[in-house]
This record gives sequence, C-alpha cells and structure tokens, in this order.
Amino acid sequence: MIRTKWRVAGLVGGPIEGGGRASGYFTGATGTTIYRGNAFPKEYSNNAFVGDAGGNLVHRKILIPDGVNIKAQRAPGEERMEFVASTDTWCRPVQFANGPDGAFYIIDMYREIIEHPWSLPENIKKFLDLNSGNDRGRIYRIAPDGFKEPKPPHLGKASIKELVATLENPNGWHRDTASRLIYEKQDKKAVEPLRQLVRKSHFALARLHALHSLDGLGALSENDVLTGLNDSDAHVREHAVKLSETLFRKGHPESKLWNKLQSLASDPDIHVRYQLAFTLGEIDGSQKTAPLAAIARRDKDDSWLQAAILSSMAEGAGDLFADLSRDAGFCESKSGQEFLRQLVAIVGAKNNRQEVARVIDFIGQVKQPAVSFAMVRGLGDGLRRANVSILDAGGNVREILASAKKYAADDNAPADVRLEAIQALSLAPFSDAGSTLLGLLNLQEPQEIQLVSVSTLARFNEPEVGTDLTKKWDALTPRLRTEVIHVLTARKDRAMALLKAIQAGAIQPNALDTTQAKFLRNHRDPEVHELALKVLGTKPTGTRQQVIDQFAPTLSLKGDRAHGKKVYEERCISCHRLGGEGYALGPDLVTVKNTGKEKIMVNILDPNREVRPDYVSFLIETKDDESQIGLIVNETHTTVTLRQPYAKETVINRSDIKKMQSQGQSMMPEGIEAGMSPQDLADLIEYIETADDKPAQAAQK
Repeated sequence: MIRTKWRVAGLVGGPIEGGGRASGYFTGATGTTIYRGNAFPKEYSNNAFVGDAGGNLVHRKILIPDGVNIKAQRAPGEERMEFVASTDTWCRPVQFANGPDGAFYIIDMYREIIEHPWSLPENIKKFLDLNSGNDRGRIYRIAPDGFKEPKPPHLGKASIKELVATLENPNGWHRDTASRLIYEKQDKKAVEPLRQLVRKSHFALARLHALHSLDGLGALSENDVLTGLNDSDAHVREHAVKLSETLFRKGHPESKLWNKLQSLASDPDIHVRYQLAFTLGEIDGSQKTAPLAAIARRDKDDSWLQAAILSSMAEGAGDLFADLSRDAGFCESKSGQEFLRQLVAIVGAKNNRQEVARVIDFIGQVKQPAVSFAMVRGLGDGLRRANVSILDAGGNVREILASAKKYAADDNAPADVRLEAIQALSLAPFSDAGSTLLGLLNLQEPQEIQLVSVSTLARFNEPEVGTDLTKKWDALTPRLRTEVIHVLTARKDRAMALLKAIQAGAIQPNALDTTQAKFLRNHRDPEVHELALKVLGTKPTGTRQQVIDQFAPTLSLKGDRAHGKKVYEERCISCHRLGGEGYALGPDLVTVKNTGKEKIMVNILDPNREVRPDYVSFLIETKDDESQIGLIVNETHTTVTLRQPYAKETVINRSDIKKMQSQGQSMMPEGIEAGMSPQDLADLIEYIETADDKPAQAAQK
C-alpha cells in the first residue's frame, strides 16, 4: 500500500498497478479446490474455491453445466463480497482441503511480505524483515453456524465391510480414503459387498466409486458394467461406458455389452454420448459406424462431440462417411458439411482406393458448388498427407478444379462459393492456378477474398510465389501486408525474395516487426542470414529503457479516447481484443485496463520485460522447409496448433515437424511505438482504460 502511494506520488519508480489502487483486483490465483464435504448446505457442494494471497481473500465460484463445458459465476449474495476476506494483511491463503469432518480448510502461508524483493523500494525494504513469518503458518477450518464436529474417523482400522460401507458417506474425503484403502488392501472379500453397492445403493456417487473399486481389484465383470450402463444417474452411466473398455477382447465387446453400448448413442445426457464417442474408438471393425453416425447426427453442432467422433476414426472413416453422406438433412447443414470435410480428410490420409473412390463419387453428385469445393479440398488435404496428389485419384476432380477456377474469378458469385473455390485451387498446379490467385490481390476485391488467396498461395512450393507476392506489395492494404510477410518468411526462397525487395527499396524494412527481423538475422540458411544482416543490419543498440524514458511525458498527458481507439485499430487490433473488437492472440486488454497507466505503458514499450509462459513465441520448422512463428495454443499427441496475428491458426502434424523451439520472447514485437508520439500513446492508454467491457454484436473471433 505504501509502495503504491509512493509510486503515484512519484517518490519511487516502478509501474503503478491498479490505476493507483493498492487492492481490489486479483494479483494471483492459487489453490483452486472443489468443495466435496457435507458440513455446508447442499448449494455449496461442487463449488470452486480460489485463493488470492496478495488480496488476503478466498473467492467462491458456482459451476454450471454448459453442454460438455462448464461455466462459472459468483454465488448469490457474494456479487460484491468474497467468501472469506481477512483484515489481517499477513493472511496468505495458498491452498485448501476438504476435511474428514466435512468442513473446508484453508492453508494460510502467513507472511508479512508476499511481494518479490525486487519490487520493493529500498526506503521501504530497509524497515522490513523479508523473512518475517517464515516460522509461522495457519490452518483455518471454515464451517457454517451451528456446526457440530463429528467424531474423527479411524478408517485405517476399519474392516473391508466398513470401508465398502464408507463409499456411501456424503463426505468426499471419506469416500476417497475408503477407495484408496480398498485398492491398497486388494482384499477380494470386498468384491461381493461392492457389487451389492453397485446394484442397491441409493447414493449415485457410491455406485460410481464401487464400480471403480471393482476395477481396481481386477474384479469388474460384464454384469457390473451393464448395471452401471443402466443406472438412472448420468455420471454413473458415463463412467460405466469408460470402464467397459477394460472388457473388450481384442477390440470386440461381447454381444450383450455391445447392444447396450450402442443404444447409449441416444442417451439424453451429452456427457454419456461424449464418452461413448471416445470409447467406440477402442472397438475394431465397422460395427461402431452406426452409433457414431447417430451421435454425429444428434450433436453435429457441438464441436466437442465432433472432435470426439473424429478421434475415434483410426479406422472406419470411409464407412462413417458412407453412412452420413446418405443423410440429406445432415449434408445440407453447415455444421454437417464441415464435419464431412474433416471426415474425408481422414479418408484421404488413409488412402484406401475404394473409400477414396466412394468420396469422389459423392462429390460428383453434389449440386452445391461450395460444398463440392470444400469436399475436394478436404480429400486433397488428406491425400497430401499420404503423399498422393488428388489429381491422380481419378473421377471428375479436374473438372471440379476447373469449375473452382471460374468461380474464384467471378466477382458476381456468392462470397461463400468464391472462398471455397479459392481454397480448392491449392490442389491445382501452380502453373494453372497461380495467375488467378495473384489476380485476386487487388483493391477491387473484398479483403476476405484477398486474404484467402494469400493463404492459398502459401500452400505452393514454387519459388516464384515469393517474387510474385513482392511485386504485389504496393497494391496491398496493411492487413494484407501482415499476412504476406508471414508467407514470405515461411520458406527460404520466399525470404530471399523479401530481402531482395527490401534491398531494392520496393518494401520498407519497417514492414518487419522485431521478431521477424530477428528470425531472418538468425536464419538457419547461411544465404538468408548473410543477406538479412546486410539489408537489415545488426540489432539496434538502443535499450527498451531508453524508449520508456523517451515516452515518460505520456503519463502526464490527458488522453483523447476517440483518437486512442484509432491507434488501437491501427496497431493492436490484430493481436488483442478490447470492447468487443479485435483478435485473441495476446491477452484481452480488458484484463489490463485496471493495472494503471505506467504499467500499461511499460508493457507496450517493453513487451519482453514480463512474459507469461503461454504468450512466449515458438518457432516451428517442418520437414518440407517451412518456418512458422506463433503461439502454441493446443497440443495433442499427433498435432500442434500455432496461432498468429488476426487469430490465424495453423494445425501442424507432429510427424511433419523437424524442429520446435521457444524463442524466449513475447509474440508482441518491440518497436510498436515507431511513428508514435507520447500523445498518441497517452490516447491509446486512455482508450484501453475506458473501453466498454461488453462485446459488440459483430465482435471478431
């Protein structure tokens, strides 16, 4: 609190957080725990509790199902207060626990100082003992009024029968401990009582625990699983579906179990269907096609269910496509078409000649050009992964691509048809499609048409792509130039074309941000490296602190919100969301608006001073000599998803990656202040601090 006052008064340096407020906002979240006790009323069950050690408080959230997802909101009566808020500034809640007595326990680290020593001014630090409290610590028991402490349990001395009975205890600590002890003891005397619990307990969580305990004892039978699959509680059914996988014999369940599993494709609960979509992937053969198709039809608008189904397509994608492609209603829906496009990509990757022919035959019968182009693109992408060209797949593919070329150039055609047609041209030879795609890069075309044309051009390996794009530079808008720079830096030959254009004066060096310039200066190819050093020079010698000092007058200037919005749209919108606009690459600026002008200014001018791990850029080099820089936003065992400005996402197969390396820097480039005055920066900060939190109806992704 003193530090903040001194910073506001200018007595010491350092960023002014919270707009000059010392508290009132989260500085760190820790110890997230779900309450599973029974001392509090039922409405507290399954609530989430989060500590803020800097704010001396514990925050409570109610979790609400939202399809496969969950949402969280403040509890009634706590809209403007916290579940626990201490007046003791040494109180540091860092972890929580559910107790055997059903109460909720807070682990309080209890320290006088929680800030890092480097953040404290010397004139304050000399009066403090930074180790003060290291011999202390508290555990608080939080219980409702009228709480009566029950007798402490002695489960270590309990019999097997008593442990099984404890699975019906409403307190999660008791159930968890009993489950652990049953597993550790491995006493087969527990099997029959557990089966009785599965069949007769009135408590759903007891039935769920009993099923897992039987599995832990190696005693789970088909009848046990069938009982779980027929349970009235959706959570029990969901877990029974997963446990059924242990009974599959070489990928084939027994008929009775299989009949029940496939009937659950129409289960009313989405979580049961979600788990079933995964479990069906463990079954060999075509018998899983019908239930997967049933789930796909029912949940075609749910991206989570679609992903689960596609993950189960290690085999059988062709059969599933054959089933769904006969469903006119499914094929006519946008979500159904997108699912089929992803499905045919899997068919292409498998490269089964019969299945590929079936897809091509279907595409030939499609009457909607946009759909046929999308399907050809999906199949072509899949075949490319199998190192096969779709041009060699037979059928009427060449006629479809010829049609795509005509639609792409037809400015009277519907936008959605043109966009699909342009993307489909990535499958045609560059000698045939290149001139059409380059011709679309003109100011008369809508921006979305030009952007898709650039991303399609990026898929060709021909060296002339780079040279042709640099020749188009003067006709490109700032948004297009950003995309083109990403394409030009991706391959050696394009990077050389870019550097030669800069050397010739056709493109200005400031078209590159600091991250891109650094990448080219340190390029693995000696030719690119040498030309980059010659054209771009070495890294500027000035420090970020010098820039911060230069813009110090910003903090004393009154900002113009309207002009600040224009600055945001020019320099920030490609990577940050604010007021319902922009794209999510860096942090949402709503989350920093209360940190104070000085901290916002420092973060803008020196983006690498404090970088959260999830905003560190990565360089990915592929086996076909492409280089991509971005944030890793998703990883699976087979793919890595890279996000770049304007929320562009590229999914890269791990099998195609030659090198993946952290750049140790923020994706936000240094030098964003180039061409700005202190007043411009003051205007931008004013807009950030005053922008409306509510998203606009036409908000960007």
